[in-house]
Amino acid sequence: MKRRTVGIIANPESGRDIRRLVAHASVFDNMEKVSIVERLLLILQELGVERVIGMPETFGIIPGAKRAVEDHLNIEVELIDMKVFGDWRDTYKATEVLREEASVIVVIGGDGTNRIVAKACGETPIMPISTGTNNVFPYMIEATIAGEAVAAIATGVVKPEEGTYRTKRIELFEDGELRDIALIDAAATTHSFVGSKAVWKPEYLKELVVTRCSPSNIGLSSIAGILREVTEGDDLGLYLEIGRGKQVKAPIAPGVFKRVLVGEVKEIPLGEEVEIRTSPTLFALDGEREVEMDGEITARLTREGPRVIDYRKTLRLAAERGFFGD
Repeated sequence: MKRRTVGIIANPESGRDIRRLVAHASVFDNMEKVSIVERLLLILQELGVERVIGMPETFGIIPGAKRAVEDHLNIEVELIDMKVFGDWRDTYKATEVLREEASVIVVIGGDGTNRIVAKACGETPIMPISTGTNNVFPYMIEATIAGEAVAAIATGVVKPEEGTYRTKRIELFEDGELRDIALIDAAATTHSFVGSKAVWKPEYLKELVVTRCSPSNIGLSSIAGILREVTEGDDLGLYLEIGRGKQVKAPIAPGVFKRVLVGEVKEIPLGEEVEIRTSPTLFALDGEREVEMDGEITARLTREGPRVIDYRKTLRLAAERGFFGD
């Protein structure tokens, strides 16, 4: 039964990538993720959620949180019965299960974790909680507040169509076939291998497509954000040619400002495609090198991303409806 059931996906690898070595990003350790889940469990229980289903992983984040608060816990907390690989396959498989079993999925991770969840969550709303310092998609939000909004949706006090919004995404096609997606940015690079995944050298960038961007963001989308702000609510994205043209300085990693040459800049309206001229290329998706593509490559902007809880609107509606009363 989905109602009053919440899924939790906590990625033990998020907030620990190579940016901690090549830039000045802080480490977001797994004990802090345990603490986040502790607070979530207590708030969800207090506000009427009856069951929590979690993704098993290599650190034991959810079991650790459950042990820490078990003397105060009355709700059912269980893990999905699945094989653990210790990579993106765990997130994808867990999302497939939670899409059917839970009314809301809490995602504790970064842009990359949410990109995998977005591939499999369908119409099930998500609450993305950021871990790390270089994310754009998830919220920087205290778990207590996130848990309140999740509970309001999970218990039916606020309906998903009232308290969520549909996000944008970039769809990448190779010779007309959908190959992959990105939620924030897709960068065509001249990197020859995936390696450590993260991108921090702008000299390898050739083209960039973003769904949203702001000068207050960090990462590759900040290159576009320096030139123009595009919000999640805007029915458009931007395409940038990188490597020649006007020079800008952008915060592409924590503590790292890089000079980047930007040539052509154009809008991409929803539903329209732009040709990617760099072929073959290794695409960085939401900041991480992921997929090699060749042939005729196009990028399409759509509003087919995951449904995300608008926690401010959800909490306002919940309060108006007496959710926090006795």
